[in-house]
Amino acid sequence: MIRLVALILLLLCSCGKKDRARDTLDQARRLTSQGKFEEALQHHIWFHNHALEVDSSYYGVRLSFALGDWVELGKKYPPALETLRRIRDEKTSRLLAGRADRNLFHDVESINDHLNEAGATAQLFRKIQESNRDFATSIYSLAEEALLGAGEYALAKRYLGDPTTRFDAAKRQFEEGLRYAKSSPRGDASRRAYESIFTDKTIRIIKILDKSGDQDQARSIQAKALVALNNPRIREAISH
Repeated sequence: MIRLVALILLLLCSCGKKDRARDTLDQARRLTSQGKFEEALQHHIWFHNHALEVDSSYYGVRLSFALGDWVELGKKYPPALETLRRIRDEKTSRLLAGRADRNLFHDVESINDHLNEAGATAQLFRKIQESNRDFATSIYSLAEEALLGAGEYALAKRYLGDPTTRFDAAKRQFEEGLRYAKSSPRGDASRRAYESIFTDKTIRIIKILDKSGDQDQARSIQAKALVALNNPRIREAISH
């Protein structure tokens, strides 16, 4: 999800803008291609730690494309992955120690996602919700995909809130996105991104309801979603 949001932000941004953060990320890529792996790693570390100080609009890029590049570097240079895991573990420890920081949790969730270790996000959420239900509620949307991947449907339903309200909000955002796409110079790419976001959000709601025993409401929301977007993934979201 964060990758798609970041893509939309990139489509909206001015590509001519230059600053230290962008230069650092570009240099990390260039150094990787040149085989200067340790230098590239240091650039990735700097971008992760300081990009938002330069421009808060790097929030999405920092947790999507930049982490993707970092993991690619790690495939060639294992110390890069070791460093990324060490950063993830340090942030996880702060959360487990009681730090109720949504952005910090988002960092951990995104790193886990790029490392294909989403199960660690589900485990972290379970521990947080045992001690701080309010914070767990505030970060549920970030943990939802990992919880479903771990089969934690009952736990997800506990934090889902009203499913109809959730679906209606996703539908409104989808419709607003389509209106923007019609006037966008990159209309097709924008439309596909908004369709994918709507599909993912809707399928998660349907699966939580279906797998936790509320098949009737799952089918109701599925029917409404198919009116908005006749997508085969939505049609196949309910197990038979």
